[in-house]
Amino acid sequence: MEKHEYQAPGPNDSRSPCPALNSLANHGYLPRNGKNITANQLIEAINEGFNVSKFIAFILSHAGSYLIGKTREGELSLEDLFNDAIEHPVSLTRPDKDLSEDYRKISPELLDSLFSEKNENNKLTRKSFARQFIKRRDQSLRDNSKFHGLSFLQKYQVFGEYSLTLLCFPGSENGRGEEIDVDTLRSIYQFERFPDNWKKSESTIGLSQLHNLVGNIRDMVEDLDKNKPENMNKILK
Repeated sequence: MEKHEYQAPGPNDSRSPCPALNSLANHGYLPRNGKNITANQLIEAINEGFNVSKFIAFILSHAGSYLIGKTREGELSLEDLFNDAIEHPVSLTRPDKDLSEDYRKISPELLDSLFSEKNENNKLTRKSFARQFIKRRDQSLRDNSKFHGLSFLQKYQVFGEYSLTLLCFPGSENGRGEEIDVDTLRSIYQFERFPDNWKKSESTIGLSQLHNLVGNIRDMVEDLDKNKPENMNKILK
């Protein structure tokens, strides 16, 4: 087997709520069993697997370890990230923890809802993710009595997840940060597997690039919210 060939996880392997990290384990950038992982291993895997800058990888790795109560030298298992300090409602792939006993499992219904936001070219754009965020947020507000909205930091985390998806996984350099093919995203989000013929970004994905895209998606969400029919009616009254 090649070093980074895909290998499905076994029944005793540990996996997280993050499809990208699970993909790194499934391809051997992280220990394939998903266990006893150090922050430095996370940094190297994120950098090597996706060409995300080591600075971003450092922030993600050490912040994640800190939030779940691991020391700087401590090791974690991917399943440790199913933690209220990191996990959040309004996931694109999994139901809210308070709404389903199967919240750790990928939901085909939620994926179909996301993919329905594709454009005529079978691509999901920045606006597709913004629209899906509003759909999921409103769904959680309606159905989850314990959910009253995301904090500023949680929104940044969520929009950061969308932004890294758009930066890391498009099949061509032209699409990075702009759009991603539905079939490509299904491979990552549903099967946690790098798509066939996929290549990581040729240029290192940096913090300013990520921050700008987060801000752009946030602005799109705010604009879409303002133009929702119920809000337009309030303005016209």
